[in-house]
Amino acid sequence: MTQKIIRNYSAFMLFEGLALSFFFGTYQLFLVDKGLNLLEINLLNCAFMLANFLFEIPTGAIADFFGRKKSVIFGLWVYSLSFFIYFFSDSFWQFLLAEIIGAFAFSCISGALEALVVDSLKHHKYDGNLETVFRRGEIRHLGIIIGAVAGSFVGQIDLSWPWFLTAVSFAFLAIASHFFFSEDYFSKVEKIAISFEPMKKIARESIVYGLKNRKLMFIVVFSSILAFILQPINMYWPIVFQKNFLVETKYMGLIFSAVVVITYLGSQASSYWQEKIKCKKNAIFFSQIITSLGIIFCFFAFNLSLFFLFFLLHEFGRGLFHPLNRAYINENIESKNRSTVLSFESMIIKAGSGLGLIFSGLIASNFGILNSWLISAIILMITIFVFWRKNGN
Repeated sequence: MTQKIIRNYSAFMLFEGLALSFFFGTYQLFLVDKGLNLLEINLLNCAFMLANFLFEIPTGAIADFFGRKKSVIFGLWVYSLSFFIYFFSDSFWQFLLAEIIGAFAFSCISGALEALVVDSLKHHKYDGNLETVFRRGEIRHLGIIIGAVAGSFVGQIDLSWPWFLTAVSFAFLAIASHFFFSEDYFSKVEKIAISFEPMKKIARESIVYGLKNRKLMFIVVFSSILAFILQPINMYWPIVFQKNFLVETKYMGLIFSAVVVITYLGSQASSYWQEKIKCKKNAIFFSQIITSLGIIFCFFAFNLSLFFLFFLLHEFGRGLFHPLNRAYINENIESKNRSTVLSFESMIIKAGSGLGLIFSGLIASNFGILNSWLISAIILMITIFVFWRKNGN
């Protein structure tokens, strides 16, 4: 039974990645085509992060009361609704509504899915490594690559059609999930209690813990600043490829697929990188020199080939960062504080990303996209230098 649960989880992740990614290469192009400016595009993503932050605790309580399977399936249907709204919409406020609904759907699925899989395995006496289970879920990246490529080719015909494909796919996935998962062991809690008190508790306990563990908070703050800095690259790359280098919409999915592959290669090279740098914190900081150099070289690239090469170089640096960062943070958290500190880390990184979206939107709208990239790269270089000097003292 446990192997069936793992296979079904892997299949779900594959199809979820496929369903979600049809618009990954065309999202910003679609919004520009609908008349939104660069700041408005970023504000939509900022609204998603804020809504997701606010919905995380209440939807967790809902999942505990009604069941994780019902929460996941409900979230999939709501996701489908949000993508249908995107398909039919043509104004900022309609897209904003879709983002908020999508954030609620994401919150219904995120924690509930993991809890559903883990509790199902425990119920059936699984004694294997959970890391192996979740590694199987990485097949999601294959679905993302296929979906992004297919969606971009469809988007060449009409930029709204990838949203239709995603909406329909999530509806089918919601139906299929009735058969993917079983939760016959579940018994709901006595009463539902939705409170934002856990957020305050997480923040309070994490700050106290962080003040006692400065080297941990050092990296958490760096991660939040990095999330702030990288937003213009996250948001505007398809626009740059199309406007500056006349890349057709149908090729955006291929570019996104290349990003997924090169980021994976960067993550795989992280252990070699750390071995060469020796100091774990410096390995994290210096990995972002590659990211910042890639962005700076993009600014000066005069043809598509060079721009694409340097764009992938910056993604390689970002791939290096993630495993180094995750390993260091978890190595410096005591087990009893792990959940609390990781939740707080997630919260402040979202805050950094949200502020970065507003800042980069203003810069890009007033001074141009590539100038916002250059400013981000310079800030990143300064940040690396400051944190490296602090690390040495």
